[in-house]
Amino acid sequence: MTTPDDAKAKAATTYNAAADYYDDPANSFWERFGRATVERLRLPLGSRVLDVCCGTGASALPAAEMVGPQGFVLGIDLAANLLELARTKAVKRGLMNTKFRVGDLLDMHLSDTQFDAVICVFGVFFIPDMPAAIRSLWHAVRPGGKLAVTTWGPRFLEPATTAFWNAVREVRPDLYKGFNPWTEFLIPRLCAPCYATVVSSEQKWSPRLART
Repeated sequence: MTTPDDAKAKAATTYNAAADYYDDPANSFWERFGRATVERLRLPLGSRVLDVCCGTGASALPAAEMVGPQGFVLGIDLAANLLELARTKAVKRGLMNTKFRVGDLLDMHLSDTQFDAVICVFGVFFIPDMPAAIRSLWHAVRPGGKLAVTTWGPRFLEPATTAFWNAVREVRPDLYKGFNPWTEFLIPRLCAPCYATVVSSEQKWSPRLART
């Protein structure tokens, strides 16, 4: 059984190792879906945003642009190498309303948990206990705020996804991800328990499936 520490170590190792090519043009889907997630939120100027599993800023940087200088975006990720790339891009774009730091979704050590919006793009399924992950994310949302969780679909980027993980297995079998937990979020009757046990009466939710 995969423990939270095992999952955390694998995710950090995998994404730190991939940092040199993470923003390669061939990986433009990070930017595409990160920006699309932020655009759905329609963040007002001055909003405070938390981006968990932020990577190199694919959603954090568009959020920083949208909330303006009066707003603030905190990006958290396990991979220090990706965060360094995010900081560099923020400086180049003049986005001084951002901060990036290493952190764990399940133990974020937040001094201020009142965020207008919390974002997690392609990250929540790395947590073995996904209801706990959703609970942790909701805990950081102020009453009346928004939570946006974006996940993979079962056939996204196929057959490239299968080819990628087969290549990983040949070199590092211990890093091979041979399961697809994100599919739980694609069927409302399966994803509802993840939310129903953690959402307060002030935090309404409705699953949305989008095709691209």
